[in-house]
Amino acid sequence: MKHNKYEDIDKEKFSQSPHILKILPHYIVGETDKVLSDMPCIWLYRKDTLTQFMSHVARLRTKVNHITDVKDRPVIEDHSLVATYEEYERFQLKQTEFWMLHEKYGKDEELVAYEDFLSNPDNTIYELNCWAWWDMYEKEEGNLTLTVPLGILYQRKFKNYAQIMRWFSER
Repeated sequence: MKHNKYEDIDKEKFSQSPHILKILPHYIVGETDKVLSDMPCIWLYRKDTLTQFMSHVARLRTKVNHITDVKDRPVIEDHSLVATYEEYERFQLKQTEFWMLHEKYGKDEELVAYEDFLSNPDNTIYELNCWAWWDMYEKEEGNLTLTVPLGILYQRKFKNYAQIMRWFSER
C-alpha cells in the first residue's frame, strides 16, 4: 500500500492467493472506507506504547525498520538519541487515529498484540479464527520470515529518557 494504489492491487501477482498486506492508516488516506471494508483484517497494536514510541524514533534516526536476523540490529551509542515533544504529539495522534479506525471498522475483527505475536507467533497464528492463514502458511512454509525484536534497551539510548517518561505519565 505504501507504493501501490489500492485500486491496482488486484493486478499484483501476490494478490491472486491468500496473503498478508500491511496497511498503515496514513497509506490509505482518502480510501479508508473502501480498503478497510473490502477485506478481513488483523489489527496489530502494541501494549507497550512507550517502547513503541522510542522504537519509532530510533527507526527514524537509524533508518532500520524491522529486522529478520539479530545480526542486523542497529548499533546505537548510549545517550545518543533524543525524541522531541512534537514527535511524541504526532505519535499520540496516530495512536488515537488507530483506535478510532479500529472502533469503526475492526471491532469485530482480530486484534493482536505485537508483543504476544513476537513471543509466540505459532500460538498467535493458531488463535486467529476464520483466517486463511493455514492455507497460506502451508503453501509458503520455509518462505515466511518473521521479524525479531530489535533488543534495544531504550532507557540507555535516549538522552532524554526521563523526559519521555514524563510525557507518557502526564497523559
